Amino acid sequence: MRILKTVALSAAALTLASGSAIAGGHGSYPSKPVKIVVGFSAGGGTDTTSRGFASYLHEAKSMGGQPAYIVNVPGASGQKGAKQVLGEKADGHTLYMINIGTFIVGELAKGKDKPYSVKDDWVNLGCMSQLVTSMQVHTSSPSKTMAEFIANAKASGKTITWGTSGATTMHSGIGTTFFDTYGIPHKMVPFKGGSKARAAIVSQSVEAVFGGNNTIAGFEDTIRPLATAGAERDPTMPDLPTFAEQGMKGADFTGLFCLFAPKGVSDEVKEKVGAAIEHVAGIKGFKSFMKKNNLGAFYIDAATAVKAQNVMYETMTPIMEKLVANQ
Repeated sequence: MRILKTVALSAAALTLASGSAIAGGHGSYPSKPVKIVVGFSAGGGTDTTSRGFASYLHEAKSMGGQPAYIVNVPGASGQKGAKQVLGEKADGHTLYMINIGTFIVGELAKGKDKPYSVKDDWVNLGCMSQLVTSMQVHTSSPSKTMAEFIANAKASGKTITWGTSGATTMHSGIGTTFFDTYGIPHKMVPFKGGSKARAAIVSQSVEAVFGGNNTIAGFEDTIRPLATAGAERDPTMPDLPTFAEQGMKGADFTGLFCLFAPKGVSDEVKEKVGAAIEHVAGIKGFKSFMKKNNLGAFYIDAATAVKAQNVMYETMTPIMEKLVANQ
């Protein structure tokens, strides 16, 4: 009887395990909550996207009901958080969220001393939004267009102090290129995240900010965006013209928000997380949350995301080589 009971219990355990595997897809991933590391402080575009995404991850069938949680590790324009993730086991239970523009700029800015290679050390699992840069001033500023800002800056004879979310981000690259292109003396003030850069423009401790359009949400009474980078207008702010539409030279690209894992993760992780990204990106609640924060919601598969990374390398390499050479 004892032997029969043992066999029966074993059979029941196998049945439950089999059922769990089916419910989660196949294999054993994920076996615990998924940690998503954000390399910036709370309140910026990366953090906002990550928190919105994480709140719905458990609803994806491929994740077997496992939740996700956010850990902020700000510092060095996201590089501190990236290094932490690379130092952990590549089992898919620790992932990294960042926009590909800032990720690649951070690598290129270090030259031979680069902390990582996006292409060689990371796996892009897919994307669900994008970061769009705009030039922003306080609403008390007399400048209402880019041309007016340039004219006013030159007429002042001052060195313009401007803020951004980090020293080596997509925003900082676009901002530095703008000021250098138009011969405006400037000093960049890097902050640990978009929310802190926003606080600087609200308090008027800087004269301009190059930051994400998302950081303007809820601060329209104090922040005035002058133009947005990108080949096309940001769908979340359709009335804001691009640099090119105002006759300005600018970097015509945006940074896809993507979920990364250290190289070496299994095909199971790639498949399940990729499926989860696609599912969450289509959830009405996620779309609504992102819209309220001036962020889009859409799905970009891993293969397409890698192509976007290659374009970003082609675009940013000459810009960063010039910036590094001038330092």
